[in-house]
Amino acid sequence: MPTDVSTPETACYVYAVIPAIIVGALTAWYLGLRLGVIIAIVTAAALLVAMIVPGMTLAIYALVIAWSAALYFFGPKISKAAGKGGLGSMGGSVSAARSWAKRVIGRKQL
Repeated sequence: MPTDVSTPETACYVYAVIPAIIVGALTAWYLGLRLGVIIAIVTAAALLVAMIVPGMTLAIYALVIAWSAALYFFGPKISKAAGKGGLGSMGGSVSAARSWAKRVIGRKQL
């Protein structure tokens, strides 16, 4: 798989995936990991569709920028009102993964 973004088929996916990752990470930070993954997938799909359908690119990028700006300005208030800290549900996921890893490692040592 080529890692050079100068080829058209690779550049197409890179330009759709990077904004999707950024928007998904910002959403995950304020509203939770599950919603962040969903928003990242929806953003990547919308950006890929915008590259195919003429005239949609500006509208999709405007929506992505508006969503990111709204999260940046109103995200702390929303997460405080919802009672979520940084990365929302990430703390529970990390502790669940840690306890699962301890069980797996403990079984292999016995």
